[in-house]
Formats: sequence, structure tokens, C-alpha cells
Amino acid sequence: LLGTGSALAQAQPQVLGEPETVYSDAQRQIDLDHSRRVVETMLAPSFSIDGQYARWKQPICPHVYGLTPVAAYIVERRIRDVAARVGAPVDRQDPCIPNIGIIFSAQPQASLTSIATARPFLVQGGSQKPQVRYPVQAWYATFKTDSDGFKTIDIPWEITEPWRDENSYPQVAANLSRLHTGQTAEMAAATVLVDTGAVTGMSLGEVGDYLAVMTLAQASQYGACQPMATIANLMLKGCDPADVTRDLSHVDIALLTALYQVPDIPEKLQKQRIVGAMRR
Repeated sequence: LLGTGSALAQAQPQVLGEPETVYSDAQRQIDLDHSRRVVETMLAPSFSIDGQYARWKQPICPHVYGLTPVAAYIVERRIRDVAARVGAPVDRQDPCIPNIGIIFSAQPQASLTSIATARPFLVQGGSQKPQVRYPVQAWYATFKTDSDGFKTIDIPWEITEPWRDENSYPQVAANLSRLHTGQTAEMAAATVLVDTGAVTGMSLGEVGDYLAVMTLAQASQYGACQPMATIANLMLKGCDPADVTRDLSHVDIALLTALYQVPDIPEKLQKQRIVGAMRR
């Protein structure tokens, strides 16, 4: 019996290396459709460059106002950790010059009015006064860089500024083609107002993760629930409980990582590249 068992053991085939992986084309298409919907609903494109999404190229330096020093440090540290995880540049100097301002206020509209008076470029609102519509709301200042490397403030063309003739269009040096825009978008500053009444009772980890999504990308804000598990639903009412997460979900991490993985070139295929990278 011992001899027979030994012979059978020797006859068993040996498996070398990793086993083969089977991919489902149906699941691949589902992931692609989900990724496309996430990009289209959670990311806001550049104000004036078709098919471009702004991201941070200079290292981020978040600064929190309105919390105790310890609480502010925890939130700032969480945003830095998420940025490093998804590939965004981080300013490690202490202190550093803030380019992300997060203001916790019991009167967010009054704070917004004060910011709009002192630093109007931080809360671009066109000809109308900016308004607080959500418990946590962000405003973004972005640059556009032309093919000569010259940077200008990225604003909607329909906004009339004091230096612009109402009948003229912005003049930029661009290498346009069917595949290239000739310009790239870049985050310059992010300003976030947080209603302290709305976040009372939440942990600093929850708030920090939510703010990371709001500040590392130019987030689309329209008050609608996302039909997937994401921390973007944290502040919204009426969302499916299964879609409300208390920390960054795999959807959030995939979206931010994909945004910072795509090549930094002025092409019209940037959206498709982000969708493909997110699916993977």
C-alpha cells in the first residue's frame, strides 16, 4: 500500500507559477460603464478647455481654519495621506504656503461673502454673487497653460472681466488638431466652506476623507446621490444606505488614482484615458 501511494503521488502533475486568470468580457464592460458614469458625474471639466480635467501639478498644502489645532492637523494630515496614496504631489514643508483653504464656519454664507470681497478669484461666480448651496461646498481657481507654457486664469468665456472686451475672445498659443487641444488645465487653489452644524457628530476621519475628494479633484457639485458606494454621498439626504460610505471607497480611490495616472499632455482623449485607468 505504501508503495502504491508513493507511485500515485509521483504521478500527480505539478503546477508551476501563478494559475491563469479568467476575465469576463461582461464584467469588463460593466466596470467600463461604471467608470464612465463616475467620471462624468463626479468630475467637473475645465471651464474653457474641452475634454480637459484640472489636477494638482504643484504640491498641495492644505490649511484648515475654524477647528482646534489638533483637529485641524488631523484633517490636514488625512488629505496629505490620501494625496500621496493616489499620486498627487504633496508639499512636505512645515509650514508651507496654503493652496487649499478649508473653512469651518457656523455662518458659511457670511464667510463666503468675506472671501469674495477680499479674494474674488478664489470663488469665481461670474457676474452673480457666489452662494452657499450645500453643507460642504468647494470653489476652484484653475490655470490653463498654452503650448508656449504661458499660464492664464481659466474662466468661462462668457464671463466678462474688466480687461476683456465683450466682443473679443481669449487669445492663446495652441497647437490644435483633432486629437490635441493645445492647452492643459491645472489646479491653482481650492476653497472649501464647511457648515459646522452639518458635520457635528461626524468623526474627523470621515470629514477628512470627504474633503480629500473635494480638494484633490475639481468635483462636480449638484446635490444628487451617486448610485454607487462613494463618500461623495456622505452629506446628501435620501441616498441608498448601501451607497453611503464613512471612508474612501474603492470607487473614490480608483477615480483619484486614475486622474493622476493619465499623461500630462494637451489631448482630447484625457477623459477616455481616465475612464480606462479607473476601470483597470
